[in-house]
Amino acid sequence: MTYKKIDLHAHYLSPGYKQFLHDYFDDMGDGVKTPAYEIETTLGIMAQTDIDYSVISISSPHPNTGEEDSTIALIHEVNSYGALQQASYPDKIGFFASLPIPYVQASLETIDTALDEQHAIGFTLPTNSHGVYLGDARLDPIMARLNERAAIVAIHPNEPATHDKNVAGDIPAPIMEFFFDTTRTVMNMLQNGVFTRYPNIRFIIPHGGAVLSLIVERVGLAQALNPALTDAQVNLKGAMKNLYFDVAGFVLPQQLPALMDFIDPEKLVYASDTPYTPTPAVLHLASVLEESDLYSMEFKQKLFFENAQELLGR
Repeated sequence: MTYKKIDLHAHYLSPGYKQFLHDYFDDMGDGVKTPAYEIETTLGIMAQTDIDYSVISISSPHPNTGEEDSTIALIHEVNSYGALQQASYPDKIGFFASLPIPYVQASLETIDTALDEQHAIGFTLPTNSHGVYLGDARLDPIMARLNERAAIVAIHPNEPATHDKNVAGDIPAPIMEFFFDTTRTVMNMLQNGVFTRYPNIRFIIPHGGAVLSLIVERVGLAQALNPALTDAQVNLKGAMKNLYFDVAGFVLPQQLPALMDFIDPEKLVYASDTPYTPTPAVLHLASVLEESDLYSMEFKQKLFFENAQELLGR
């Protein structure tokens, strides 16, 4: 059986973002070749894979040139492109706006513009931008504004600021380092009280929560080694119950069952990761979920459609 789907982790590449990838990364951003893309790419994939509605966002690397003015200009371009696609295909396409992190004032202005003028569905934030990680106190005003606006925030991994290619070797960052950077970021946010201080933000953690489900019990032991840690700083288990998680990637057979021990099943949402994940792989990964005998039809319908529908208020 195939299920109608809402996809909360699909990507787009605006002309300006393509140029950024070419100029700064020689079309190999975070070790991945820049895919060909027009909005018809997304619409074509949706038609083939029973995706009814896609929320598109910028992938990694985060559009930060290393210089403030050009970063702000690039963020404006990518958000304008995303807003145009949403306006052109309102029944099919929504978009998560990007922010010029770590530039605080520009990010605050972008939040209001994206929501009030461009009607963004929410935001995508990088695990880190030039080494400034989510959870960093410098970003607190941004989190406060997102909390004030009760925003949906999808986190997306980037190459770690500490990525040592002498250790990682030739394995591209998305294969291994993305999982570690996602996990590192969530732990940084937990220790710095992001989830408790900004409870109105609805965070989506990508790729089945990376390795959070494997360390959740271990984190609870941290106080034995460092009594200065508060209960809240090590309560990953409690935090995970209030977070959304997407299923981009190979979540079966191992990852999803482990994750389900710690999350609210009503907060699990579908994700294709197109066009970086090729369409044949999207079809295969969806079919593995659809045909799994681990979960009921009701669970699958919620995963593929209803949970996201509730989150988006559609």
